[in-house]
Amino acid sequence: MKKILFLLCFCLIYAQEEEATNIIQCNAIFNARKDEILAQLQELEEKKQSLEILQKAGDELFAEREKKLKDQEQKLEGVKKEIEKKEIALQQSQKESEERVKKILKQNEEILRQIRDESDNKIAQTYAKMKDSKAAMILNDLAPSQAANILFHLKPQEIGKILAKMDPQKAAKLTELLKEGPPFDKSNVQNKENKPLI
Repeated sequence: MKKILFLLCFCLIYAQEEEATNIIQCNAIFNARKDEILAQLQELEEKKQSLEILQKAGDELFAEREKKLKDQEQKLEGVKKEIEKKEIALQQSQKESEERVKKILKQNEEILRQIRDESDNKIAQTYAKMKDSKAAMILNDLAPSQAANILFHLKPQEIGKILAKMDPQKAAKLTELLKEGPPFDKSNVQNKENKPLI
């Protein structure tokens, strides 16, 4: 047992010596590589600082671009609002122009109607001054719509006298037209209805 105990003590001492040798060797390796490790730490620190500088520069660039983008968005919004205002003004102007054109067309139509009425009245007065037989002879040769338009502007007594002197078939047709009333030229009315105002 003493031998075992001695052997154990010897092993323990040997192990401690070996451990001490290992520690000394580790210290020697550490001291030998200390400068290299410090250089690597210095290099890592410089890289870290470079990365921080790059990150800061990137953040500043991003913030600057974001500000420019917001400025451009505001400008575009302003341009869009300006375009919308101009579009509304243009539509209003176009609407006013259309209304003016319609008003002018209506006035022109009224003037034309008055001119036609005046002309028809003068023609009717001319026929009223003619002899019944001569007026009947001329109206016989006119288109039914024209003859009806002239007769329409005469007094009923004068119409009766002229129709009595006309060809009976023509007189019957003119009577039908007078009964329907103006406008006597139906094709002209249809053309006006189909014709656009502007």
